Amino acid sequence: MAFIHQLTYKPMHTYNTNQSPLKLREYGRNVQKLVAQLEQIPDKATRTKYANSILQVMGLLHTGSAKSPIDYSQKRWDDLFNISGYKLDIDSPYPMPQPGILVKRPTPLPYPQQAIKYRHCGHHVEQLIQKAVEITDPVKQEQMIISIGKLIKNLSATWNKDNMDNATIFGMIQDLTGKKLLIDIEKLKSENNFTTSTNNRGESKDKKRVNYKKKKLAVVAR
Repeated sequence: MAFIHQLTYKPMHTYNTNQSPLKLREYGRNVQKLVAQLEQIPDKATRTKYANSILQVMGLLHTGSAKSPIDYSQKRWDDLFNISGYKLDIDSPYPMPQPGILVKRPTPLPYPQQAIKYRHCGHHVEQLIQKAVEITDPVKQEQMIISIGKLIKNLSATWNKDNMDNATIFGMIQDLTGKKLLIDIEKLKSENNFTTSTNNRGESKDKKRVNYKKKKLAVVAR
């Protein structure tokens, strides 16, 4: 930090609009002026010493997230090169980043364009049903269809607040599979395999609440 006192800069008596634009606003104009003076030092070893002192100041000004375990030392070196316009010749533990890499836009992710037949189920349910069609073992196919049916019922109760009946679920599954299943759908309809434990949990909570009120009234009556 003692090296910072040897780097002097003129007091600011001009408006910021008349000065060069700030490269990185989080460090302020004074750090940018120190970096500009750093470029004027002819000796590379001295420049490196002063650069480390400036990095300490940058760390005090912008420490990052205190909860994050990420080491920001490389980021500060990259910021130092960025402020200098990628022209600073010093000994750095990290390679100088390529100019323009910080403003380069990432490649946009391709958005799926498949038409979803039942939007309240989503595309993933359709993919699961297609995987179930590919299963050649009837027992495993039946287990997977039952799991998919329960999933559809839970999704309907979560997003639509509606208890979808089993006939509707079977109709959706048959429509999406193209009636290519090896199992007997009519048998599954009669067994009522799509019943989830959500309603049971709700009923048990209601029973506990009623029993608690009864016990409380009995204690008050005594």
